[in-house]
Amino acid sequence: MNSELSNDSQDVPLEIAIITHVVAQKNVDPTKLEPLHDVIDPDALKRLFAPQFDGTPRTTGQVVFTYSGYRVTVTSDGDIQAIPLDE
Repeated sequence: MNSELSNDSQDVPLEIAIITHVVAQKNVDPTKLEPLHDVIDPDALKRLFAPQFDGTPRTTGQVVFTYSGYRVTVTSDGDIQAIPLDE
């Protein structure tokens, strides 16, 4: 199942949005997933998509990584996509 989510809300930290998205895809308790920080540095991910030094937003870019059996893609505009590795 291919699923995409937009993390437009600044109220939800990016790492929580990623975990929540994968949990919804796998239909498991979040405690059953490996810790996200074992796979990718959430602080580095947030800094990567933070505004540039002059304050302008980053409008391009994406990071792709494997997490709990999914290929997760996070884009600079906050979209999160999770595709099972067995697809």
